[in-house]
Amino acid sequence: METCAEGVIRLRGGPVRINQGGGVMVLLDVLEEYLDEATFRWVQWERALVAPDFTLAETTEREERLLACLEGLEDEDALDTVVRLAFDSEDAPRISAAAHALLAQGEVEEVLVRLRGAKAPASTAILRALEVSEAPCLGARLLELLKLEDTALQAGVLEALAFRQEAPAEALVRFFRHDEQRARVAALRGALPLPEDTVRGHLPGLLDSGHPGIRAAAMEVGLASGVRLAWEACREEVQSPGACAREAMVLLALGCDEAEASLLVDCLESPGLRADALWALGFSGRVAAMEACVQYLEVPEVAHLAAEALSAMTGLRLEGAQALPPGERPEGAPVPPEEQEGLDADLEPRPEDDLAWPHVAAVRDWWAQARTRFAKGTRYLRGQPFSGPVLLDALESSPMRRRHVLARELAIRTRGQHVIATRAFTRRQRDAIARARGACARLRSTPLASTLR
Repeated sequence: METCAEGVIRLRGGPVRINQGGGVMVLLDVLEEYLDEATFRWVQWERALVAPDFTLAETTEREERLLACLEGLEDEDALDTVVRLAFDSEDAPRISAAAHALLAQGEVEEVLVRLRGAKAPASTAILRALEVSEAPCLGARLLELLKLEDTALQAGVLEALAFRQEAPAEALVRFFRHDEQRARVAALRGALPLPEDTVRGHLPGLLDSGHPGIRAAAMEVGLASGVRLAWEACREEVQSPGACAREAMVLLALGCDEAEASLLVDCLESPGLRADALWALGFSGRVAAMEACVQYLEVPEVAHLAAEALSAMTGLRLEGAQALPPGERPEGAPVPPEEQEGLDADLEPRPEDDLAWPHVAAVRDWWAQARTRFAKGTRYLRGQPFSGPVLLDALESSPMRRRHVLARELAIRTRGQHVIATRAFTRRQRDAIARARGACARLRSTPLASTLR
């Protein structure tokens, strides 16, 4: 605590108070400023978590500014004067910041009551705060809500518990046949690996589900459980693309050999699949994928996606002579959201909008020289032959946008023993990566099909 001029007291960088006749009054406008700033910083942090031009270290810097603002709201006067009023707004990040402040002050019951009475998007915002909060015993309180008959609430709570990795296996199994499809997806994504009786009794039916989200989740949890049937489902979905083709292509890329990589390359011939296929190919690390990406540098609509995938596999840095100057893009490239016109224009920025655009001739010249460093039959990640340590290094230094898939591969290859919550606060992420280091020193780098039963 420090005392300033005119009787003003500042509490460790937190709310400003003024002495008044022996009492203390918090300046309301300062508290509102803290909430406004916390709301802005929450948005910035969420964007950084999926950005193609932010690393974990850079995201940590944004996060520290957010946490400093949230700390300023951890005050009884703040709760009464601005935090509780935030729930009357329709601003989801503002509600998330307010819910996090309440949880930090121990007001868990109040937040759960508010969650039970909220509708989307407020309920989604509260759940996001519950996911990342470090309030003690929160997981046990969330489990109690699963006993209620509100199916939408159950689904949201189950997602939060799975995110926090606090959902007991017996609770998850009960939701594999739940009426709410969202709850079934959440239960599957939280169950790594599946119990053997569930593999036999439930997985085949889930892989045949008519709901693409359930089918995609079943593929992933099946792979993390070491089940060949899940791999076959991925191949079939890629060969005959349906509603969950994007997810199937990514999963196939994580474990494909050269022949299976060619299935992904074939998907590039379909304009409707091209963007998703390039995204997946960037995780395959195969020479055929690299060569395909070089070819699609010439296609303006997807040149930035092809360059991103090539960079992820080879370690090419898309900067300097290899990239177009900021603000410049090739003729025929998609119009940025802020420049789109018309009532049906999608003005919401997407992570890929911030990708660098390649200088095609320069990148081609680079590839002509670098090509000999890459051998068929070897998988590459950031220019190095794939291995457990290389995967963990990539989780620490890759663009945030790509880390979500890399973390899924880690979970699959470790049979669910090491799960990195890539949308959690970065301290939690770093702790999880550190725990995985020793166990992953000898992680198998062979195609997934050879590891399945």
